[in-house]
This record gives sequence, structure tokens and C-alpha cells, in this order.
Amino acid sequence: MSAPEVDQSGEIGHVHHPQRQVLLDFMKHLKENGILRFSYPMPDQERGAGWMMFLYERVSDDIINSFGA
Repeated sequence: MSAPEVDQSGEIGHVHHPQRQVLLDFMKHLKENGILRFSYPMPDQERGAGWMMFLYERVSDDIINSFGA
């Protein structure tokens, strides 16, 4: 499984991946680590392919990197 692409450079972060299930699994991982402020995955209309979701709070690199480990 390839890791989701996480970008937290702006006020609202976003996560991208070609497969919706990976983002659903990432949501579960966030919840398990006490992160609850995010959107549900939606089609990535900006890129025209894949899926994306928003992050409404900063997520530590440790939590992001531990996904799928």
C-alpha cells in the first residue's frame, strides 16, 4: 500500500491518494490517535483523479509516518 500524500503547508491541510479505501483507513488511524477534525474522503476534483480529504487540525509527523507501519 502506498502512503497517502499529506500537505499541511496551508491553514487547512489536505491528504490525497488514488484509492478511497486508503483514506478511510487513514481516517481510522487518525481517530485511534485522537485526531477528530477532518473531512470524509471525496473525489479529488482539482487533480481530476483519485481521492482527497481535509485536515482541520495539525497532525504530527509521527502519527502520519506511523500509518501502515
